[in-house]
Amino acid sequence: MAMKTRTHLLEELQTEILARLPLRTIFRFKSVCKTWKSTIESAYFRRLFLSLHQNSSSASSWSLLYGSDELIGFHGCKTWDLPKSPASLIPPCSPRDLIFGDCSYVDFSGGLVLLIEGSYTAYGYVGNPVLQQWVKIPPTPPFDPMNYSTKFGNLVTRLDEDGVVLSFKVVRLVLYPTTNDYLVNMLVYSSETGVWTSKVIQSPHLFDNVNNINLNGMFYFSSLTVPGVLVAHDFYSESDQFRVVQLPDYPEINKHYKRTLTISGGFVMYVRTLAKKEETVLKIWRLKSDDDTWQLLWEVGFPVNGNYVPMAMNPFDVATVYLWSQLDHHLVSCNLRKRNYTILGDASNDGYQDCFIDHSACKKSVDEIWDTASSSGLDEDLDFSVCIWLFPFVIPRWMAPVPRPPQAEIMDTA
Repeated sequence: MAMKTRTHLLEELQTEILARLPLRTIFRFKSVCKTWKSTIESAYFRRLFLSLHQNSSSASSWSLLYGSDELIGFHGCKTWDLPKSPASLIPPCSPRDLIFGDCSYVDFSGGLVLLIEGSYTAYGYVGNPVLQQWVKIPPTPPFDPMNYSTKFGNLVTRLDEDGVVLSFKVVRLVLYPTTNDYLVNMLVYSSETGVWTSKVIQSPHLFDNVNNINLNGMFYFSSLTVPGVLVAHDFYSESDQFRVVQLPDYPEINKHYKRTLTISGGFVMYVRTLAKKEETVLKIWRLKSDDDTWQLLWEVGFPVNGNYVPMAMNPFDVATVYLWSQLDHHLVSCNLRKRNYTILGDASNDGYQDCFIDHSACKKSVDEIWDTASSSGLDEDLDFSVCIWLFPFVIPRWMAPVPRPPQAEIMDTA
């Protein structure tokens, strides 16, 4: 009995030690023996790891992207132990671009990345750039390019409560020559079936397929025809309708507002700044997915002067917001709970050793967004396109293998 008790205690101690290691190390240890593999893949171990790392918001791994430019990157040393920021691992930025040829990344969701070759009829790849595991996606069904064309648009994922990807879908917008602009034709590839299917969705407004946010199966697009409106669709539902989501501050319009849509804490967030005489005031809303209404979470003033633009929120911490100064060209991290802020500079002197900032890319992206709005000839008070749409590529705090479609080819480039 004493020997069994001692063995049990040693196993518990071993599990506790393993759960405190970075995830990349943990996943390597899966190959040590069957016992360790079984332990690491258990639901108990996953919950233990998440509970031990739940307060490590500053150690999370994510990058903020604008087009192909990485603006901000957090390595997540304590949780993932990444040598570089997550976006630097995405082909063709990494040496693995030789494997994927002329592929370029198109979209990302749930820690997975969609790559596509140059041709519309070419293969695609969905994979995890950290684990270096990829699924080959077949081309869309044959079509007559004289009658319609397709656009490799988006990747959408379904997550469980721990942020683990259960399945994914690749969505391609089909452009038919038609007089009905509000019937949206989609081709959808599902990891659950391994085949492409067609879906026709009724949209109340024309929407912008470039500016979009996806979260756990739901896509949110900006409307091209109605200011202050998003159109949304759940690609895991049977619905054939787009939903309309009214932004919380419309028609309360002010050309001095700077706004962004982003994701934090598993919700779509809307952030707005307004420069006053001696402070910058932030207002932050959270979208309630059950009824498409907005909840005001924060209204906080910070003693920073100048034209500050909201860039993003920490994907794991709804109390951390990042602002960019258009005047002084620096990044500010604001803690809404403590009502304090930190100017983020070089990693060697600001306490954020795992933080990467490309100041020139930040300046370029923000200036480009406002210059585009100014040159459009539209009234900035009414034009929602001046809202910042930046996309966080987030590495979840727990990572499972890429969902494998039936009979799909798996590529392991590790």
